[in-house]
Amino acid sequence: MPYRMIALDLDGTLLDPEGRIRPSTIVALGAAKGQGLEVVLVTGRHHSVTRPYFEELGLSGAAICCNGTYVYDFPTERVVSGEPFDLADARRVVASCRQHGVDMLVYLDDVMLYEVPTPHLQKLGAWIDGLSTRPKPELRRIPSVEAVLDAAPNVWKFVVTHADAGRLAGWYAEAETMPAYAVEYSWHDRIDVMPAGRSKGSRLVSWAAERGVDSRDIVAFGDNFNDVDMLTGAGLGIAMGNAPDAVKAKAAEVIGTNDTDAIARRIESLLHA
Repeated sequence: MPYRMIALDLDGTLLDPEGRIRPSTIVALGAAKGQGLEVVLVTGRHHSVTRPYFEELGLSGAAICCNGTYVYDFPTERVVSGEPFDLADARRVVASCRQHGVDMLVYLDDVMLYEVPTPHLQKLGAWIDGLSTRPKPELRRIPSVEAVLDAAPNVWKFVVTHADAGRLAGWYAEAETMPAYAVEYSWHDRIDVMPAGRSKGSRLVSWAAERGVDSRDIVAFGDNFNDVDMLTGAGLGIAMGNAPDAVKAKAAEVIGTNDTDAIARRIESLLHA
């Protein structure tokens, strides 16, 4: 096996359209771990909603969360590396969202906060309610994001969203010009906002290097624009068949969609190379 680490995005990649890990993928990743490969989840999610999949795969150690804003170590229940928003920059994100009339989801240390319920948040809340994992993720509705920021918490990521695609695109066009922010579409109606310089790929490469793993020794799987620098920065970047064409064009390989056993088959082929 010419690689030492397998990095996987969650939504649209490791997870099928119903939000489940396919049994064949669990078996293949178990075989990879048995051969000494490290498996790391690299996700836009908060660590609290990454934990159930981390545990399902029987992983140990850390996951890269909020699009590379931080690395969370599950055994010690703490952030081991990461840089949150400067609070003045966080307030400017909120002010820009107010100006454009778009909605926000805010990721703090141990909670995700929102003002306006959306179908996505309602689905997420129902999923959380059904979890047996402890501690359960906390998703809380609040009256004012500004009031929360006055308490000076660590803010790791914003998700900016709105049902009106044109309004959301207008906000994105302005945000792209702001040097303090990294902005990436993570879904057709959701935009992830991180401090500038934070990304899945940059965090994965630096974290792997700390563990003595060169970027050339990483196989990465992803499906969306926030995965591009991970796919291009790894030794082998593999895009899912359900990825946008622009993402596929950046990857070294394209495999089947996330509702097939494509990941399992590709891992098995690597293990037997």
